[in-house]
Amino acid sequence: MTPTVLVLLGLASVAAILALIIKAKAHPFLALLIVSIALALVAGIPLQDIVPSLVDGMGATLGSVALIVTLGAMLGRIIEVSGGADVLANTLLRRFGPDRAPWALGAAAFIFGVPVFVDVALIVLMPIILSVGRRLQGNMLNYALPTVMGLLTVHVVLPPHPGIVGGAEIMGADVGMVLLLGIVPALLMWLSSQLIVPLVTRRVFSPVPALSTEAQKMMEEDSGQSGQASPSSEKAPSAGLVILMIIIPLVLIMGQTITLMTLPSDSLAVRIFGFIGASPMALLIGVVIATFVLGFRRGWGASHAEEVINSSLPPVAAVILITGAGGTFGHILKETGVAEAVASALSGTGLHILILAWLMAALIRAAQGSATVSTLTTAPLILPITTSMGLEPLQVALVTVTIGIGSMALSHVNDSLFWVWSRYNEVTTANGLKSYTVMTTVVSMIGFGIVMIMWPVVAMIS
Repeated sequence: MTPTVLVLLGLASVAAILALIIKAKAHPFLALLIVSIALALVAGIPLQDIVPSLVDGMGATLGSVALIVTLGAMLGRIIEVSGGADVLANTLLRRFGPDRAPWALGAAAFIFGVPVFVDVALIVLMPIILSVGRRLQGNMLNYALPTVMGLLTVHVVLPPHPGIVGGAEIMGADVGMVLLLGIVPALLMWLSSQLIVPLVTRRVFSPVPALSTEAQKMMEEDSGQSGQASPSSEKAPSAGLVILMIIIPLVLIMGQTITLMTLPSDSLAVRIFGFIGASPMALLIGVVIATFVLGFRRGWGASHAEEVINSSLPPVAAVILITGAGGTFGHILKETGVAEAVASALSGTGLHILILAWLMAALIRAAQGSATVSTLTTAPLILPITTSMGLEPLQVALVTVTIGIGSMALSHVNDSLFWVWSRYNEVTTANGLKSYTVMTTVVSMIGFGIVMIMWPVVAMIS
């Protein structure tokens, strides 16, 4: 097939995925898988090779992603059930004071959101957000926006979240490098969002929900239906201990990257951190330590610990499957030559690689609503460009971070998080679009500006 036909096939396949998800309300896993098969048939891949290609794409992506996502969910669940999330948020609030409650909530969200999925973390923190709002009154958006921005920022930029991890796997980027580079824009994006919130809340007002609101009832129903194990009656862990549990795997992962970049490859430190700093191993170490420190030492029995860990698994099943299907779609794009043709067409636009990465991710997010799907759909389309440019590993990692940042923009009514956030906080749809959608887009644009500034520095040291 000619490059033009292949490009049209690529565009049609992306459009078909979006149509199935948005219009037909198909599950993203099925949409990605069905379109991958259709693309393989239309592009002329022999029938006997289609299923092996699907398996190869799925297996290559899930080889490490499934481990990272599952272990990250386990760690987050242990922290949640132990009462660590409440302790951390309340401690930050006391230290910041009432006048700086938005900063306290934003900081708690940013820290707690590192190992926990954004929707789960939001629901866990909702009692604290509502409690602070009812105590201080005023505009509910002053408390609701900083929290969701902190959670969403780390969700799209930092491992072990599935979108950025899956994107790194597809791009061939080192997860440790992605984490190391992603911390810079993530922190600055969060700080920027905290400064922008007052500007938004001056124009948009949403009252604080009363105690007996539908949001409170929904929260109690969700808690009861989730099968959440009741926390131990022992004293809750300290905030410092909770933070330590969160940063242990992150330090190990960054240790692997730093030693690999600064020490000889045959040194003992490189070999040790190459083992314990690999993302799955670092998270496994974190889960084991957290189970002992936050669980057994505080009175959990073996059966209770098992219940807590088991309760973390059902929510991640769909995420893992979607991630694997995204890898399958990327593999088919590569096998059919569509990825190379699309990359060639995009390269011909003359746009900078980071502009292409951010813009494509933002547009796909606007069309179908999921940041994870946006990253997993964008990565295989950007990969051939990075390959043809001969980028260094650090540059590839920064491109991956840029894709994640782009997947944050233009979030609106087709995003499930939009509805979870607005319903719990009783924010009207119109006010949600004026606040949540505006904030996600502006903060994503700020992140894009930051990575553009980082690009020459990373290129110089690569």
